[in-house]
This record gives sequence, C-alpha cells and structure tokens, in this order.
Amino acid sequence: MSLFKKNPRVDIKPSHIDQKLHRAGWMVVVFNAVLVLAVYMDLPETIPTHFNFQGEVDGYGHKSTLWVIPILSAVLHLFMGLVVMKLKPWLMNYPVKVTEENAPKLYPLALRMLAVMNFCFVIGFLITTGIILLKLKGWVDTLEVKLLIALWVFNGFLPLYYAYRMVVVARKEV
Repeated sequence: MSLFKKNPRVDIKPSHIDQKLHRAGWMVVVFNAVLVLAVYMDLPETIPTHFNFQGEVDGYGHKSTLWVIPILSAVLHLFMGLVVMKLKPWLMNYPVKVTEENAPKLYPLALRMLAVMNFCFVIGFLITTGIILLKLKGWVDTLEVKLLIALWVFNGFLPLYYAYRMVVVARKEV
C-alpha cells in the first residue's frame, strides 16, 4: 500500500500571487526582526510572554525570549515556502476525490491555501511581537490581546475555508 494516494500528476506551478505572498512574507519576517532589534536594548529584563483567554498576562520571561517570535516566524516561513514553491500538489491530501478533470483546479487551490496560511502566520507573529511591545508600554489592554487570540484562531480555520472551496470545485465537476 502506498503512503500517498494515486492522484493525477498535473504539473502546476505556484501562481504569481502565491509568489508575491511568499516575497511579502519575507518582508514581514525581516520587519519583525528589525522591530525586535530596534527596541531590544530599551526593554526591561522581564517581559510578558504569554496571555490567557481573558487577555491577561499569565507568563513572563527574559527579554531574550522575544527573539523566539521572529526566529520561529523565519523558520516556519522558510519551510512552508519551500512546500508551496517545490511540493508537487498531487502528493497532498484532499478532502475530495481528485480526478483528471478537477486536478487543474484543485492543485492551484491547495497551493494558494498554503501560501495564504504562510503569509497569515507571519503576520500573526508580527502582531504578536507588536502586542507584547505595546503591552509593555501600557498602550494596549485585554481587548487587543483578545483580538490577537482571535487572529490565531482565524488562522487555524483557514484550511477549513479552502477545504470547502475544494468541495465546491469537485461538485461542479460532477
């Protein structure tokens, strides 16, 4: 038994928009690192590192832990970007049966899903850095932190949106 389904091999390249999202994501990653670098020396030794669902700080750490966010953002963007730019879409799993007829529509949709998710994740990391820094200044309250939590939840639902779109595409082909 094969690890991968035998989906039709239709060679699909990332679209121009997918490539732009990838490049824009790198700009966001760099901006996140530059932001941390710009304020790092002025940070207190202890900073908030975690928030509960009420938007209150419930974890603290050394200011060096702030570097985890841009580093994690860069690593995730690098690997997700490689998947988007290099992965053969027929190796992916789909919520519908892939046929010769619907593959040319499903494969670009799958690549777009990964590109959008990748971009949204680096935006989420940037906003996380910003919220932590603004929380230190006392410029944000629990509402903004709740909005940040909502953004990460939204990011988690993106695959469901694209799965729905794939189901719609597959139904049109029937």
